[in-house]
Amino acid sequence: MDAHGRESDRHLGQAHTRVEGPDKVTGRALYSSDLTGPETGAAHAALVTSTIARGRITGFDLAAAARVPGVLGIFTHRDFAGAVAPVKHLMAGGYVNSSHRPLDSDAVAYAGQIVALVVAETLEAAEAAAGAVTVSYAEEPAAGGFDAPGAETVRLADLKPHHEDIARGDAEAGLREATVRVEARYATPVQHHNPIELFTTRAAWDGDRLTVYEPTRYVGAVQHGLAVQLGLNPANVRVVAGLIGGHFGSKFALSQHTALVALAARRLGRPVSLVPSRRHCFTIANYRPESRHTIRLGADRTGRFTALVHEAETVTSRFDPFVMEGAEVTASLYACPNIRTEERAVRVDRNTPGPMRAPPEVPFLFALESAVDEMAVALGMDPIDLRRLNDTAIDPVSGKPFSTRPLMACFDAGARAFGWSRRVPRPGAMRDGPWRVGLGCATSVRPVKIAAATMRVRLGPDGSAEVACAHHEIGNGITTLLAMGAADGLGVPVERVTVRLGDTDLPAAGISGGSSTTTSLMSALALGCRQIREVLAQAATGQGAASPAGIRRAYASRAAGSSPRMGPGSRSQRRSAQRASRPSRPSCPRAATGTRRSRGSTAAISGSPSAGPGRPWPGHSERSSPRSTSMPRPARSGWRGSPAPSRRDASSTR
Repeated sequence: MDAHGRESDRHLGQAHTRVEGPDKVTGRALYSSDLTGPETGAAHAALVTSTIARGRITGFDLAAAARVPGVLGIFTHRDFAGAVAPVKHLMAGGYVNSSHRPLDSDAVAYAGQIVALVVAETLEAAEAAAGAVTVSYAEEPAAGGFDAPGAETVRLADLKPHHEDIARGDAEAGLREATVRVEARYATPVQHHNPIELFTTRAAWDGDRLTVYEPTRYVGAVQHGLAVQLGLNPANVRVVAGLIGGHFGSKFALSQHTALVALAARRLGRPVSLVPSRRHCFTIANYRPESRHTIRLGADRTGRFTALVHEAETVTSRFDPFVMEGAEVTASLYACPNIRTEERAVRVDRNTPGPMRAPPEVPFLFALESAVDEMAVALGMDPIDLRRLNDTAIDPVSGKPFSTRPLMACFDAGARAFGWSRRVPRPGAMRDGPWRVGLGCATSVRPVKIAAATMRVRLGPDGSAEVACAHHEIGNGITTLLAMGAADGLGVPVERVTVRLGDTDLPAAGISGGSSTTTSLMSALALGCRQIREVLAQAATGQGAASPAGIRRAYASRAAGSSPRMGPGSRSQRRSAQRASRPSRPSCPRAATGTRRSRGSTAAISGSPSAGPGRPWPGHSERSSPRSTSMPRPARSGWRGSPAPSRRDASSTR
């Protein structure tokens, strides 16, 4: 406590050693391919991928591969055709990051498509056998990118029913009235994820129950997608994601190869592990596609923008209505009375693209910011001054005020840090010894998103705490943040907090993406901690919410034999509060609550419907973090997901 009686030992906002940091730097950390259950005798899988971009498979020569010692099985479309049911793309209401189903037919949709899965006793044997597989094809013409014969260009508004191009004011008139105009074309290349941890999968069956160990940012999508693909009850599918060794936007939903590994494990009657090669990761995973942009920007003689036109084209696959889009962000970035955007998808013979660091808007921002710099040169203005002149507290598209808008504060801080005042705008004029030095600037922006989250928070009688949620540690430090937040909210040391993540057996959560993890989970955690404090405060003081320090003072006062200040209320109310402070039997049957405890509390915070008509889960008030439709919801009952938590998880114990 400080001199004014305020708590001064808070952890959030202070530097703290990463909870999982020591394990990572000493090699003790477990990643998904390191995790195993009680099963033993895992076999190893390797992939065979297509060498053509489009066509049909006419035959296989598997003899040489089958002779490799240790080979257990070679699976092709002749084995698995029809075994995997179709599932929609995650952003189209489904669960997968690509709806294409390899090994479902003899069709080849893109170069690098999986055409066979080889399983052997060792990884070396599986890779050797995969290299010995010979595939014959009937090749067909393929379109690989922009301007290729056969590429299909469609308006994004026609491909995605909820997309709307933006039209505000009269952009053509605004350009005609402009004193200075910039028209330029910009292009960005294809970029692939290359995380240190590969796109691994391990599948094991125990009767009808399937357990999958996979590095994913959405265990719920993997669980429920596999249930649909393989015709299983979601309750019989468990997905475990260990620490994720990098993703850069990949690993965001159910992968194409996961069901194939599960099928192979079921056929062979033993666990199967797939660790693909680095080469295969370029085609079995998503990627950032190439894009092309035309920017037309007009300004008056003072530099105020009069019109903005942003036309963009982005490559995507032929089989998913998913496109990396971002013109809605560039349209809202600066004050401008006349705005028009148009986005087009170019469908080619490639796998479906996906998110990549930085977010999908960045190629669009690169184009706009380059044009703004060119406008600054044409006007003879400082680039930061031009952006400051066109800064806005109002979204020019919706007309609504931004909740926060620290853009120019960021520019001011950057200008001080990099010595912008020393900048000489003439190219080649600035030097550092033999080096030519240039100073430039650009704006990057990310919409603030939040998603529904379910979380279990427990405070034990020994002062330990647990935070459990089926979210994921992707390397952003959410494990540490949750431990610090629970320590602050419950008044316990960080070291006494256990954080459990990445398992569908835990309370459901959404995707770890969209820069929404911290906003979603920390708000749910705060609600859970507050609910526990209210229970304890009522028991200790007869009053409601209190800080951890206040509860400790009240408890110490009671232990010393003095009565804590009860506040106003009748004698019967105070007696009721005193009775509530004494340990009592759980309100639910012992089978529902687990073992009895003398003191302790559990809070389940969720956004789910009640367990029954008009009846919440036993022992809980329902709470949820704010939710937004901008992020996929957690896969759970009533949304697209698992049943509500069991009574054991949901009930509070005292």
